[in-house]
Amino acid sequence: KTKHILEGKTDDEILTLKALGNNHKIAAMRLMYGLALGCFFVRRDIYVWLISKMVQISISDGICKESAFAFATFSALMATVDVILDVNSASRIGKLSLRLLQILQAEEYTAGIYGAVYFFTQTRVDHFRKSLEPMNHAYNVGLRFGEIHYAIAAARNICILSFHSGEN
Repeated sequence: KTKHILEGKTDDEILTLKALGNNHKIAAMRLMYGLALGCFFVRRDIYVWLISKMVQISISDGICKESAFAFATFSALMATVDVILDVNSASRIGKLSLRLLQILQAEEYTAGIYGAVYFFTQTRVDHFRKSLEPMNHAYNVGLRFGEIHYAIAAARNICILSFHSGEN
């Protein structure tokens, strides 16, 4: 359902969505962001639902800082989950999430967004080596903003990407 909603939207339509004004929905988006990583490791079915719901709220009600994370992680799902596998669309949505990151000035979410886009999505369309610098940036920003779990994930991803790139 979410994939079809996104396919019906142009890049400009997504980038110019209104700001989310409902404080309860903003709080729900923050809560879902907080739950996402734990669900990724423990309950993938709930993780997929959470991320899809975040994207749907962003499209229907407006965007907030957590929307950039939602689009990034949905792009990762599109690039890796067999049921919705669509690498080209995933790359498009991932790049949109990076633009939303800048537009929304959501730097505190950089580590999670970069992890989703540069490790799960862009490695499907570009050489692994091209993701090393962004993952290093994700690591540093994650540490700076106290997003230790995403910083550690970035460090892990750097090791994996380095290995597959033939780097030391």
